[in-house]
Amino acid sequence: MSLRAPLLLLLVLSMKAMAAACWITSPAVINFGSVVAGNAASTNTEVKFSCQADNNGTMEYLNVCLSSIDTPPFQMLSNGDQEGKQYTLLFRLLNGVARSQELGPASRGDLIQQTLTAESNASVSGSFPLIAILPAGQNQLPAYHYYNYNMNLRIAWHSATRQEALQNCSDGSAEGEQVQGGTNAQAEIGQGCFIERVTPLNFGTLNSTATLRPTRSTATLTTRCPAGTAFTLAMGNGNHASGTQRQLCNDEGQCLRYGLWQDAAATQRWGDWRSGDSLHVTNPTGGTQSFTVYGEVPAQPLSGTGEFIDDVIITLTY
Repeated sequence: MSLRAPLLLLLVLSMKAMAAACWITSPAVINFGSVVAGNAASTNTEVKFSCQADNNGTMEYLNVCLSSIDTPPFQMLSNGDQEGKQYTLLFRLLNGVARSQELGPASRGDLIQQTLTAESNASVSGSFPLIAILPAGQNQLPAYHYYNYNMNLRIAWHSATRQEALQNCSDGSAEGEQVQGGTNAQAEIGQGCFIERVTPLNFGTLNSTATLRPTRSTATLTTRCPAGTAFTLAMGNGNHASGTQRQLCNDEGQCLRYGLWQDAAATQRWGDWRSGDSLHVTNPTGGTQSFTVYGEVPAQPLSGTGEFIDDVIITLTY
């Protein structure tokens, strides 16, 4: 005789609550556009993220922190020149809300933090506003496209069911983290070359005795160009010229002759391209360059009184 009895099998599963997790949904896109070598520039950007809360049945608090993998200043590289050499353009990232806070590695404590709340098992989203800065003074850079197409950023988080128990991640610690590339930066240093400023050429106050001997003065002309730029500086003959002779004139049309020179000895006239007396310059290091304009009122009879003036057009060609 055979006996049959049911066998009862029991299986007890322990369900552990799903841990909170965060991730970057949209990396920063940094585009400075066209910039002038040596000048500061800035642009706004942001990093977007999402977080999934625990399924613990209660409200959850999250501290979400953004940091970089590389140490600032960050780099953008140019394409190689004819010799294969690449040039580096540096930039920094600052907190778009608290601008004094710089983004850097978690090990240095340079994190930008946000606190979020989420219902059990809910997904929440946020963003880190950022300001990208090109520091001034990067003069020795040629006109190229500069880029960094895959910059890594780190997002980390802590979670707690009570806000007072929520741990700050400024010390670099984290309940979880994710490192993601895709943040990119680019800038274009154009061929732009320009005159930055010109100081007045002032001969002062002259009397009949003073005009019986030459009177000299100087002005300063400052340009800004990318490294390796060749250009010329030409001076027009002014508003009151008689032929090619420059003149300072008063309101009554009385005039005094004067000249502009490239050298202190007054041997090299400073003229325009038609006269062949323009100044030819090569800027190997880039940035600002200053040039002295030497002016002289030669000895001549005083032809009148009042304010004698002239306007001279300076032309930069590159």
